Amino acid sequence: MMYKSFLASLPLSEFVRNYIIIHLPFRPYEPNLSKQRSPKPEQKIVFYLKGLPAFYNPITGSSQTPPRVSILSHQRDPKTIRLASEFFAFIIFLKPGVLHRLIRLPMTDFPDAAIDAELFFGTEVRLVSEQLASATNHISMISIAEQFLLPKCTQLGTSNLIGMISLKILNDPTTFSLDLVAREACLSTKQFYRRFTEQIGISPKLFSRMSRFNHAYRYKLSHADMSWSAIAQEFCYTDYHHMEKEFKEFTGLTPHVWTNTHLSAPERILKLR
Repeated sequence: MMYKSFLASLPLSEFVRNYIIIHLPFRPYEPNLSKQRSPKPEQKIVFYLKGLPAFYNPITGSSQTPPRVSILSHQRDPKTIRLASEFFAFIIFLKPGVLHRLIRLPMTDFPDAAIDAELFFGTEVRLVSEQLASATNHISMISIAEQFLLPKCTQLGTSNLIGMISLKILNDPTTFSLDLVAREACLSTKQFYRRFTEQIGISPKLFSRMSRFNHAYRYKLSHADMSWSAIAQEFCYTDYHHMEKEFKEFTGLTPHVWTNTHLSAPERILKLR
């Protein structure tokens, strides 16, 4: 069993936030487990090595079984993920703006769904998936993934300003101001909004709100004794009710109820997180 995060090597650190390897083999008598997943400002390439999950969107009522190698952009609605009896995946979390540069499409055209990576990278991803599945340890898996990524990322050159600013917002969304970030990029607010939305896929304000929401509930998971009012203050919400309104918008649930759903996630039941 495994649920671990690993950093990228130095040559790829400008493009990759981290890798996560998940391996959850359930016992035959255990029911297939599911987990609730909130909207997240993240873009990733996922290699499903064993056991395809099923995604269900309670807002739209739609469901999807993702391709074996999937590209996913920002998740805008809450989703229920149903896991197979054995789930094994290698996930590449890209830094903001990198996916746009890799696939060379406006991210506003990218749907809130898992897209087949072969559409952009060809059949090479099948070979990479087979190599990852047969690797004997995490070091080998990361090496295989980086051999796939390195030639593609080195062609991209250095990060552009929108990517750098979006990473700052992702890491610390509490100080976000559209006027300030536009000024930092030497653009008008309209120009910044248009370029940000095209390269990142969602508006700057929504990106910052989703980032702050994720920071807040994760902080509560690691600081169980801290009150929700204190967390609202920590993450610069006006007050608890402001934070509660945002939680309900993103998940349909109060902060307390939403956080409790995460305590029953498979990786926490198995004590991997």
